[in-house]
Amino acid sequence: MSTLLSDKNRQTGQDKNAKMATNNKVDQDSVMQDNIKDNIKRSGYSPDKTYGEDIFSSAAVTDLSELSTPPLDYPLGVGDHIIVALWGAAEFQESYVVARDGAIFPQGLGKINVAGMTFENARAIVYSRFKSVVPVGTNISISIGQPRSINVNVVGEVNQPGIQTVSAFSNAFNVISKAGGVSQFGNLRNIQIKRAGVTIETLDVYKYLTSGDFGKHIYLQNNDFVIVSFVEKKVLATGQFKRPMYYQLKSDEGVKALLKYSGGFNADALASNLKVIRTENEQQMQRDVNANAILKFSGEDFLLQDGDIVKVDLIKAGISNKVEVRGEITYPAVYELRKGDRLFDVINRAGGVTRNTYLPRAYIFRGAGDSTNLQSDRLEIDLTGIDDDNVNNGSNVLLQANDVIQLFSQSDFGEQQFVEIFGEVRKEGKVKKYGGMTLQDLIYLSGGIKQSAEYGRLEISSIVDIDSAKKAIKPTRTIVKSYAIPSDLQLDSASALIKLKPYDQIFVRKNPSFELQQNITLSGLVKYPGLYPRLSKYERLSSFIDRAGGLKDNANLSGAVLMRPKTDLLRENIVERPRIDTNGLGKGVDSLLIAKAKSIDEPVSIDLYKALKYRNSKYDIILQEKDVVFVPEINPFVTVEGSVQAPLKITFDKEHTNLLYYIDKAGGFGVRPWRKRVFVTYANGRSRRTRSFLFFNFYPKVEEGSVIIVPVRPKGQEVGDLTKSVLVAAIPVVLTAILLRSIN
Repeated sequence: MSTLLSDKNRQTGQDKNAKMATNNKVDQDSVMQDNIKDNIKRSGYSPDKTYGEDIFSSAAVTDLSELSTPPLDYPLGVGDHIIVALWGAAEFQESYVVARDGAIFPQGLGKINVAGMTFENARAIVYSRFKSVVPVGTNISISIGQPRSINVNVVGEVNQPGIQTVSAFSNAFNVISKAGGVSQFGNLRNIQIKRAGVTIETLDVYKYLTSGDFGKHIYLQNNDFVIVSFVEKKVLATGQFKRPMYYQLKSDEGVKALLKYSGGFNADALASNLKVIRTENEQQMQRDVNANAILKFSGEDFLLQDGDIVKVDLIKAGISNKVEVRGEITYPAVYELRKGDRLFDVINRAGGVTRNTYLPRAYIFRGAGDSTNLQSDRLEIDLTGIDDDNVNNGSNVLLQANDVIQLFSQSDFGEQQFVEIFGEVRKEGKVKKYGGMTLQDLIYLSGGIKQSAEYGRLEISSIVDIDSAKKAIKPTRTIVKSYAIPSDLQLDSASALIKLKPYDQIFVRKNPSFELQQNITLSGLVKYPGLYPRLSKYERLSSFIDRAGGLKDNANLSGAVLMRPKTDLLRENIVERPRIDTNGLGKGVDSLLIAKAKSIDEPVSIDLYKALKYRNSKYDIILQEKDVVFVPEINPFVTVEGSVQAPLKITFDKEHTNLLYYIDKAGGFGVRPWRKRVFVTYANGRSRRTRSFLFFNFYPKVEEGSVIIVPVRPKGQEVGDLTKSVLVAAIPVVLTAILLRSIN
């Protein structure tokens, strides 16, 4: 079978694409249509690019020479390879080359002319010829191998003009793509295909991109010309176009075509005022075009020129068909203004008026909802007839865009009435007064009377002559009535039913003999530290120490301190604290004021040793609620600070209580010490200063835990000290002179 059907033209026509002839694989037949338009990848657009130019990018067009199953209307020519495959009763495959005479030559079948035929017709003829010689039951498949190559001339505005060798499957778009695509001046709307000097087809890229129409299905032939002419008309679409970029238009195309290619306007475009900027007589001019009319009427258009800039602006921001309802309405908000809407229509859509709406008067502010409106008119409206829903009601006015409807509340025109209660109740403060409120009602609303009010008093302060004062007849007066609080904390029947008047003030006084436990805190080196309740208002410090089991062996009595946070009734807390809170403690505050602020919260120095030794004396102070007494541990060190040679902390020596001993341990006095101002601060916070007589200084004694502070002498004191030194040095001389004179 192989010898019988071998190709006799194998040596007569060699094609440079004849490598497919060696392929012994069976290629599947196909009846698919040309699908070139489904294989073009479109790249993203850019405002700086021209619509459609990217279609010719080398990566965007499929190389159709790789297709092994050509379209059925493909015209066969010299150099094409026809592959015949047999299987079933006989197995055979052979590739036949179309020779220069236009025929294939299977040995044993004779020549079969196929040149110029479509692939569909040639396949039918070849099939019938092979069917006549092969055994019954043999399957026959006919396909095309590597297509022939053709030379196409690409000229005009392309990036790489010249001859392009392409597959015969290729169309004009493939050829332009191989030539590097069109240049920036290339015309995408009029690509010509010429054969033997005659234009056989004109291609429009925009027509293909918008409708998929490739034009006539023409296969290129050897020596055909593809001509890309110079761009005829190019305009820029900018602003609120869906696809703002450059577009090429034909000579008779205008705004309507531009809208078609650009996808139209965005939703917020001002289409009624499309601006066309063009150059006329060496001057830039603007033409305003109503694009809405062009889109609405079929015969309307505005012809564009080369170089035109077509701009569409945004519409003005803000809702134009709205009204706003404010104030005492069920659902205050912004609502749509419908055609023919009246005041009552919008109020009903807003849920209607409430029980508290003030009906005798409302306002409509014309156009106040527009922020650009600097002045609006006011309409006074009476809503008393709103329930009638009468269109003829004079208040049911026709609304306009951006109207603002203002409704008022009845409470806006009246004062809220209230009563107040203070003292021994669980919830003090103002209570809204309602009609018929009694004293017992107020007691219940305030959480009831506290236990501390038992056997106390209840006073009601009322304002009388309010009506007379309003008429300027006589001024108001304040009267006070008192009532007793029995042991069951319940008002008697007469008192409970007392009706309260607006602005009444009720005072529930505390029982002066009722007090809860009042505790003080003992901490530090007492045997049983903790909370201790006061047994009486006059219990003293020594009593609490005894109840705590006394002091521990290493307790420092001289260093005990008292913390007293309960200072609400002290003068400093009443007078000075408000001044401090008002002025703050920031920069520029009086130093005396700061010192007073600190003194309110600083610990109190006490003499625990004398308090225990001299009981009920002035040292044995009476403690108050929340007092904290702290007894520290004995501090065995003495600290030396200030103007000394080497400030230090040294162990206290009971045999040396002299201050100069510890100054000496610190290396002596430093530079410019102020000797007569040296002072000692003891463990309990108290301090003692140096006393001077004539030219002699008497320093305080030093104890355990003391801090010796040597201040620095201020500048300007040196002259006085020099004078003092001279006088001290002159005393012996003067005394000697006096003695010598007395002897003589």
